[in-house]
Amino acid sequence: MNHADRIWDRALDMDGDDGAARVGDGALRDVLRLHGMAMNGGLLHAVEGLEPEELDGAVTGFRWLGLEDLADAVTAYAADAADAEGMPDDAVDALEERGNDLYSDAVPEDEVLYAAFHRRFTAQPEAFAPLG
Repeated sequence: MNHADRIWDRALDMDGDDGAARVGDGALRDVLRLHGMAMNGGLLHAVEGLEPEELDGAVTGFRWLGLEDLADAVTAYAADAADAEGMPDDAVDALEERGNDLYSDAVPEDEVLYAAFHRRFTAQPEAFAPLG
């Protein structure tokens, strides 16, 4: 396992704010939190299930990784999803399907996020805490 892989795996294990974490660690952790929820339950599940600061962190993390279009799409989708509570079931189903399509088109596999992380890690390794 290479150094970048170990940083990625560490971000998967991070829960909350780690005092030793650096900006890259936090961005990657927040992105992977949203990604895990979206892959397991859909984007609607993720944007409804994350605390507002966690969702903001994920959007900021997408931007930090250079995934501006995805950050914009998630932000717009989350605004639409904020109104889901009062929607009829068929409208919620359509919203959920739209979110799933949006996310699977942008991130068809984990490699998309890993590649963005790897580019950033290569350009700015000091943004990630040293491995212990």
